[in-house]
Amino acid sequence: MKSILAAASVLAGVVFLSGCATNVNTVSRSEPLASPNMVSDKRVVTDTSLGRAIRIVGVNESVVSGNLKKVQVTIENAKDNARVINYKFEWTNEDGMATGGVTETWKTLPLAGRETVSISAVATSPKAVDFTLKLLEGK
Repeated sequence: MKSILAAASVLAGVVFLSGCATNVNTVSRSEPLASPNMVSDKRVVTDTSLGRAIRIVGVNESVVSGNLKKVQVTIENAKDNARVINYKFEWTNEDGMATGGVTETWKTLPLAGRETVSISAVATSPKAVDFTLKLLEGK
């Protein structure tokens, strides 16, 4: 009876510990067919803790519906533990003026440890030529 109880305790411990693991394994094509239009970016880090925890992998840009900018930013949780971030995209026209729009609201994004995700937004005006992605540590 004691050996069954001990084995059950060990099994429960293994299941519990594996349930706490938050790292993400991925599989993708070894030779991708996609040809993204990667753009250079400028980064301003005011929260160094978030800056160390979340990495920007790349910024991809395209045009959809004939005249609307679409941007996709790939981000990575550089830490082993899960975290939550808040983000929003803001768009500006060629004069540097904000275009505003419904996509400029804060969104919440949970990230598992070491997870890489892509977030995207489409400008609501054909006059939008640039974007800013803002990131905040979530609660």
